[in-house]
Amino acid sequence: MKNLSQIFYSFITLLFIVNQLESKPVPVANHDASILQIKVTVVYPNYIQPWRFKNPEIRQSTGIYIGDNRILVPAQAIYFYTNIEVKKPDALKVYTAELDRLDADLGLAILKLNDPSFQKDLKEVQFPNEIFLPGLGLVMEGKDQRNIEEKKVRMVRMDIESYASGYVELPYIEIQSEEKLDGVGELIVDSSSRIPQGILYQFKENGMGKMIPSFAIKHFLNGKTFPFKGFRFKPLVDSASRNVLGLRKDDLGVLVAEIYPSSSADGLLQIEDVILEVSNFKIDPKGYFDHPKFGKLNMSYLFHNTYESESAFDKKIKIKILRNKKPISLEMDLKPLNEFSIRIPHGNTRFQMPKYLMLAGIIFQELSEHYLTDHGNQWRNRVSKELLYLNDFYRIKRNSKEGKIIFLSQVVPLVGNKAYHNTHQLILKSVNGHEISSLEELRTVVNQNESPFIKFVMNDGYELIFKKEEISSLNEEAKKSFQIGSDSNF
Repeated sequence: MKNLSQIFYSFITLLFIVNQLESKPVPVANHDASILQIKVTVVYPNYIQPWRFKNPEIRQSTGIYIGDNRILVPAQAIYFYTNIEVKKPDALKVYTAELDRLDADLGLAILKLNDPSFQKDLKEVQFPNEIFLPGLGLVMEGKDQRNIEEKKVRMVRMDIESYASGYVELPYIEIQSEEKLDGVGELIVDSSSRIPQGILYQFKENGMGKMIPSFAIKHFLNGKTFPFKGFRFKPLVDSASRNVLGLRKDDLGVLVAEIYPSSSADGLLQIEDVILEVSNFKIDPKGYFDHPKFGKLNMSYLFHNTYESESAFDKKIKIKILRNKKPISLEMDLKPLNEFSIRIPHGNTRFQMPKYLMLAGIIFQELSEHYLTDHGNQWRNRVSKELLYLNDFYRIKRNSKEGKIIFLSQVVPLVGNKAYHNTHQLILKSVNGHEISSLEELRTVVNQNESPFIKFVMNDGYELIFKKEEISSLNEEAKKSFQIGSDSNF
């Protein structure tokens, strides 16, 4: 019996030691084979002529080996990739990788290699939960095939923003450096302990950059989604608005300005609610609160952060609001962002191809910010002011029944549609009396309509009318004359 007790005690002790070893952060040395070179061939879609693609481009980035033949890279480097090449340190062989998983809001992706020989001699980088802030760090670059170059940075403070033009605001670390950096996925380690602190995803000529913190990376690597509060707020700094809402001069709080359909806030919060407290933190009129460790932070941190000791993930968020001049206490169950809520795609592409439908040689598309920005650096001066206004203020659905914004982007010049050659960038309202909310619906309405005429009505009342029998023949002529491969691409 005594021997059994000793064996049991030894087993428990061994488990404890193993757990301690596993949880202890692992430093990354300069000579460790952990930093890889990534070369990606990308072919971006053409949003103005969506039946075509742009010329191929080559993008270079840094990859970080995370074990099991997997590599961590910036998501921006691999959107619309056709080929991904990986080089190990001190090796001539080029490996081919494929995309395994991507989070558009965090701006990171995992690549997977099928060659079992790839992982030989590579050391896995492990991302811990702790952040040494403020502190000094080293940026590990693998530009030279044989040597890792290190550059000094200072990790200054934490803040919140949408990474790589994503939809969800997440914590980032502001960094400063007097050295030239690229901001293409380089690993940053603490200068003394060499414990990984995050990944550099942006660096500007003014010496300022941004780092994805290790705790957010760890959350992603564990296969978890990111919580999203489901609403937008605006500051309440003017006394007139505060008086109308029943707030005293010294009261805090921000105004709920927009609620995403089918989100965490839908059915719980209301437009013009005033948020006074979140998780027992008082919210100031600009939307900030005082974090005991990181200082002033945007309120979104309390909903979106994944810092292990205070993560909002899988927890109910306590909220105190003022509604109709009466205080109310609520609890919010956090959900991930529902992409269904996005009416006009913006920010990063999220691998979304531009859709189009051609009818009578006329190109119809779904409005996206990517279509507008494809008009060049001066795109805000070159596109329809109505499309610009919608993109600025109506990106999010007002309710679950709202569909996409369908617009006539251009008319392929044919003899049969000559009357409309100068028509472009007009929003489609209806077809033969049916209001249209998607390209799929537009195609169905035209194909199934029994009328001999098809009448397209635009938002401004402008009309385009064709015989139904003309639509297919004009499409065929457009495809032959202008090398358009298909009537649609969905």
